[in-house]
Amino acid sequence: MFLAIAGVNSRAHPPQGMTLDYDPNTNTLEVSITHAVSDNTSHYIFSVVVSVNGSVVHAPPDPGSQPDLTFFILEFSVTTKNGSTISVTASCNNGGSLTRTLGGTNAPPDGGIPGYMGLYLVVVVSVISLLARYRKKLKKI
Repeated sequence: MFLAIAGVNSRAHPPQGMTLDYDPNTNTLEVSITHAVSDNTSHYIFSVVVSVNGSVVHAPPDPGSQPDLTFFILEFSVTTKNGSTISVTASCNNGGSLTRTLGGTNAPPDGGIPGYMGLYLVVVVSVISLLARYRKKLKKI
């Protein structure tokens, strides 16, 4: 049974990596894709779809090959508004895809503290406040 399930899509080979870099000054989205293949004319990224807030803004036709055997960069002109979400999906002609997203809920609002740094800051300030408040009681111990 396991072999039957494992063999269903044994050729699937999504991109190994993809990074997005958006420059709001030039409205340029740079998509860097890593997809290692031995023959880039028979096995390649055939589709790179760019969406803004769920609406497709770029869906170039199948190129018939990928520019390099391992890594390549594509640039798109993308106009967004503050708070927009840019999503890119790259798909392999042998099956498998990879999606990356910029903005939306992944980006902190202006002035926000990214990642766990905000939580860390709250914990540190709370501990310092408690220690300052109870320092007299701690000195007696």
